[in-house]
Amino acid sequence: MQTATRAEAERLLGIAEKLLHTRDLNGSREFAILAQETEPLLEGSDQILAIVDVLLAADNRPNAATSHPHHHQLDWYGILQVDRRTNDLDLIKRNYRRLALLLHPDKSRFAYADHAFKLVADAWAVLSDPIKKSNYDKQRQGQNRSGNFWTACPYCYRLYEYPRVYEGCCLRCQNCDRSFHGISIPSLPPLVPGQDAYYCCWGFFPMGFVVGNVENGGNVSVPVAAPTPARVAARGSISNGVAGSGPRKRGRPRKYPLQS
Repeated sequence: MQTATRAEAERLLGIAEKLLHTRDLNGSREFAILAQETEPLLEGSDQILAIVDVLLAADNRPNAATSHPHHHQLDWYGILQVDRRTNDLDLIKRNYRRLALLLHPDKSRFAYADHAFKLVADAWAVLSDPIKKSNYDKQRQGQNRSGNFWTACPYCYRLYEYPRVYEGCCLRCQNCDRSFHGISIPSLPPLVPGQDAYYCCWGFFPMGFVVGNVENGGNVSVPVAAPTPARVAARGSISNGVAGSGPRKRGRPRKYPLQS
């Protein structure tokens, strides 16, 4: 016997499917998550979310209006839902397989599943090939230098990516809500191994203070302990002035979870 909860979840999923047909991706995603929260075992929500997330990543081209051909490159990392600086081929492969299972046209009855599946296959073709991946990364670096810049909040060390037009402006941190000067940092700090976080630390610190010794007239060096590097979440990017970290993730765990 069908419960009221399951009936409500199916209604929400039906709305998500209709919105997907009209390519209202954000609306479809919202209702798919609501259906997932209402009935975690309901089939179909995982597939809709996979389609929507891939299409949204493919639409994310901040410099598409420019004439440079490299600026029309798709975000293959975003399509496979991995960090843009990752060199972990196993992680890339796991994400590809998970998405391919959800998006295969023979498995999914939802609109745009075939298009999303092709995007995932194309992303895998680039990121799984060391030469293609290296060339793509170089193109992305040139694109980021011309279109966006990275900056950091000096109070909580959260990293942000803004369009270049905001460089030098007074910005507000989305994490600690304090204002700071948007100064471009030349390169991102290294990733914490096995975690979605960066190492951040002070660039310079004193090794010791030299103070006068009153008794013998000499100098005494007083050592100062080095500060401990802070680990900061790596999801603090901003696109067009909107926080990229986004709200807390909702819904049930993935049907094909990633393994660290």
